[in-house]
Formats: sequence, structure tokens, C-alpha cells
Amino acid sequence: MSGFIAIVNTDGSPVDRGLLARLTDSLRHCGPDRHKMWIDDHVGFGHTLFKTTDEAEYEHQPDSLEGDVWITGSARIDARADLIAKLGLQSKIRLDHTPDSHLILHAYRAWGDKCSEHLLGDFAFVIWDKKKKKLFCARDSFGMRQLYYAHRGNCFIISNSLHCMLQHPSVSKRLDDRAIGGFLLFGDHTWLDKTLTAYEDIKSLLPAHGLVLKDGKTTIRKYWDIPTDIPLLRYRKENDYIDHFQEVFKKAVNDRLRTNRVVLSMSGGMDSSAIAATLCEIRDEENRDFGLNAVTVIYNKVHPCQEHYFADLVARHLGLSIQYINGDLYPFLSQSIPSTRPVAIEQPSLWLDIIRKQRMLGRVVLTGNAADNLLSYPPSLTALKGMSPWRLLSNLIRLRRQYGEMPGFGMGLQKILKGGWFKHGAHPAAPYPYPTWITAEFEKKMHLKEWWTEYWTIKEHASTFSSRRSLLAESLLKPDWCVADILTHSDFTLPEQRDPYLDQRMVKFVLSLPPLPWLFKKDILRQAMQKKLPAEIISRPKTPLGTLHHSLLQLPDIQWIIDEWQPLPELKQYVERSKIPKLVEGAREPRSSSVNLRPLILNKWLQHATE
Repeated sequence: MSGFIAIVNTDGSPVDRGLLARLTDSLRHCGPDRHKMWIDDHVGFGHTLFKTTDEAEYEHQPDSLEGDVWITGSARIDARADLIAKLGLQSKIRLDHTPDSHLILHAYRAWGDKCSEHLLGDFAFVIWDKKKKKLFCARDSFGMRQLYYAHRGNCFIISNSLHCMLQHPSVSKRLDDRAIGGFLLFGDHTWLDKTLTAYEDIKSLLPAHGLVLKDGKTTIRKYWDIPTDIPLLRYRKENDYIDHFQEVFKKAVNDRLRTNRVVLSMSGGMDSSAIAATLCEIRDEENRDFGLNAVTVIYNKVHPCQEHYFADLVARHLGLSIQYINGDLYPFLSQSIPSTRPVAIEQPSLWLDIIRKQRMLGRVVLTGNAADNLLSYPPSLTALKGMSPWRLLSNLIRLRRQYGEMPGFGMGLQKILKGGWFKHGAHPAAPYPYPTWITAEFEKKMHLKEWWTEYWTIKEHASTFSSRRSLLAESLLKPDWCVADILTHSDFTLPEQRDPYLDQRMVKFVLSLPPLPWLFKKDILRQAMQKKLPAEIISRPKTPLGTLHHSLLQLPDIQWIIDEWQPLPELKQYVERSKIPKLVEGAREPRSSSVNLRPLILNKWLQHATE
């Protein structure tokens, strides 16, 4: 992920070159290949380049086409040929020599602030329009790239690095209590409000949003949402659905290549294995020359699983080079890493070693993290919409034969009859009890119980009564997919993560699929991979690692780390240490133990938060 910083002094005072140089220098861990600054009086851009596409060889940000509009950012634009055709530039530019930043500038020249509506891919960028004296910035549809901003006095600052933002003298390290409360209640404050950061002065631009700064005032606009008007496909032959899926999926994977070495974050499940099979298919059919390696985490003792067996099965079938990392060898919560927010990373040293291993093998990592979210089966009668009785019966028989069960339709009638939804706050859909160790003062100040009740009540109601489109929007837009800025700083450049399941074309196609049978047990993915993966992989049920932290709690000599820790003075305003139950002694419910680990995780995070 290339790093960038933009400063606009809204009072017209010139940008301090020394300050911009220091901020740009703080981004060197993001982009070791090239760094550059540009200043035009009261506007200044800084950029550090991390080459992750072939065309990045021609990247020289901050950059401009004719000197009137300047850009800095981090972007990978998909469907490049289609975009150039849309712009009418086929005969004017060479696609293989044109960096993505230039495509964005061409799009801005054609469509202005609405350019982001025409862009596919992962991006966060800032544009300064000299003639209009306007700053425009945008973030991609799903938030795979980060974009922070702060308006402090007469200074407006934008970057994709929170660490860089915190180096600006006008930005304080004062914590945002809403973010802390969100972490303690839900395990991640982004589930409460994705505009929040852990720091009060800094906000995050939401995915699929653009921001304009003009005359000292900011305007934020949403430019994309999950479509609402996608008609259902009605093919006569089942193979037509499968062929269509393969076509769209291959485009999504292919657009995420554009490099000579690719690393795959792989388990032995369907999601990542389907990406692996498609990568190999592209390489063989198109005679592409790119290195391909997979990295898989395995557990044999601490948390026994079958990932080694299944991942090896896929690798041998595809002729894929694979590297294994033994998770048994890494301690639980023993290392504290400087992160941009408190996050529940159970084995920090393992997480760092995975990233280091991936980075040694390449600069681009493909993941299938969003497959569960995209290909989820909607538990409602909408799955039957427009389906004839004979087609319904045929689908149910096939699904029963293939998966040993038939889909339910999840109308939640039992809960309705019991009055679960009508006792506001008395029976929320929370999978764990409200934390009792939060201090009364903090709870009252931040209205935490009201947040808790409202969040789970709305979530429970929405799970049954929302439309299929709304459920997909909740599943795809709620999570924070951007992992590139979890570390505030590091001694190596993190590889760029790309997920083909987070693609607008994939979303539109999935919305056009009749949910029954194609989304039950990810049937469309399994059918599409029938001839490309071993039968054992096709028939393997979803087997997540689950409660790994609970297995780690059973390790010997863990009690002094988990139960005997001492709170920092900063923690005491949020948590009553004496009310946290012992986690090691006796059997504990896994969900509750995960929640009760949050004070310890927050305590460790606070050690670095204000340094």
C-alpha cells in the first residue's frame, strides 16, 4: 500500500515544506520504492510508492496531466480497458504504460466529482483542482483502502496512514471515548461507527464516499450503494448460471493480478481454493508468467484442525507451491504490537510472521475473506420468489442429495410468538451478555447500555424483516476490510491485500442469482469448481477455526498472562479490574471468555496509544 499525505491551509498560508517532508518521511514504511513531494503555495502533497502493478513503473505521484489538476493516492483500478473505452481514449494512451493515477485524472477531467462512480477497484486518493480551488477525495466501494482526515483550525489534513496523521503538530493523541466504548461492547469500534478512529481529532471517510473541500467547508457524499434494481436471472439451463459465474469470477480474479508474483492466503476451504484454481486456469490459458505461492496456517496440538490435509490436497492437485506456518508455536497475547486501534489479535507474533512470510514471497496477497459475506443464503421466503413448484421440488431434492439437508426459510415465527422482538432491550440478539466490568461513570457518560440495546434489537429485527439487498449491504459494508493500516508503523512494508469477492461486478451478479439453490451452502461456487478442484474440497463443509482463543486459554502457564495482569492508570476510567472474572480456572463459555479478554487487549493497546 503506497502512502500519501495532503495538506491544505484554508487561510491561504503557504505549506511548511519541512513539515510536509517529515510527514512524507513517516510514510516510508508504506512505500519504499520512490518518494516525492509537491507544493503549490497553500496546498502540499507527499507520496511514497509501493509498486504492486506492472504499470506502477511509470508512477510518479504526486502527479498531474497538464499541471492544472494534481493527484496523490493509493489505487488499483479494475476493468481498465473498459474505462478507457468509456473515456474515448483508446487511440490516445497506451494501457500498459498508464498508471492507475492517470486513469483517475482522466476520469476526473471527464466527470468531475462524479468520477468515482465510474471507477472499479480499490482506491483512496486526493485531487487538487487548481482552477476551481477545490480538493476532492474518494474511497473505494468496500473500504479496502483507508482514508483519514482531520480539520484542525485552518489546516485540513488527509492521509491513508493514521500514524502519519498523528505526526502533525495540530493533531492531538486524545482518545475518542466512543471508539473505546465501541471496542469494549462489540470488539471493534468500526461496528458501531466506521467514521470513528481511536483518536478524537481524526475521522475516517466511509467506503463509497467522496469528500469535497472548498472555501474552507467540507461536503461528504455517498457515490455508490448495493444495487436495488437487479432483476433475477432466469436461465433455462443450470449450466448457464455456472458459466456466467465463472466468467464474472475470472474477471474479478484477473483484474487483481497485474504483477509478476502473487501470494495466496489459503486454507483448505472452498473460498481460497476457488481463487487458487482460477489463478492457475488464467496462467495456463493465457500463458501468463507470474509466480504463485500459497501460505497456510496450521494447528496440530493447540487447536487441531484439518487445514494442513486439505490445503495440501489443493496444492498437489493444482501443482501449487505452498508454505505452512505452525500456529502451535506462537504464544497467546504475549506480544504487544503498536496498532491503530485496539483489535483482538490473539497471537500477535503469528500475525506478524504471516505478513512477513507473505511479503517475502511477493507484494500482492489474494484473500477470500469476503466470500462468506457475499455468498450468504438469505433466510427468508425471498429465496422462493418467482420459482415454480416443480423447480422448487427439483432444487430441494438435489440439495438434499448433495448436502444431506435442505434449506430452512428462517421467518423467526417462534421468536415472534414468544414476543422476543417486542420486549425492547429485554431480549436482544446479543450472542454474549453485557459486560459487567465497565465502570458506572463511563457507562453513564457514553450511554453504553442504550447503545447495546439499540444495536442488538435493530440487528435482530433486520435479520428477518430486511430485504435481501439490505442483508447483503449489512454483510458487505459493515465490516472493516482494510487491514493495511492496522499497524501504526513497522520495519517492513505490508503486502497489498486484494479480495476478488469484494468486486462490484460480483455483487451485481450475486444479486441476480436465484438464492435457491445457488446460494445455499455456496452452491454456485461449488458447482463452478466441480472440474477444477478435488471432490473432497467440493464436498467439504464450512469449517472455521472457531473459538481459537478458548483453546489457547487451556495452554499451561497462561494464567499469569491472562488473569494476573495489572491495569494501567489510563484503563481505570473504562474498566473495573476487580470485576473481570478469572478466565483460566474452570470451564468457561467461549463467547464470554472472548469478551472478558477485551480489557486486557485494551490495556496492552494503551501502552502505545499516546506515545
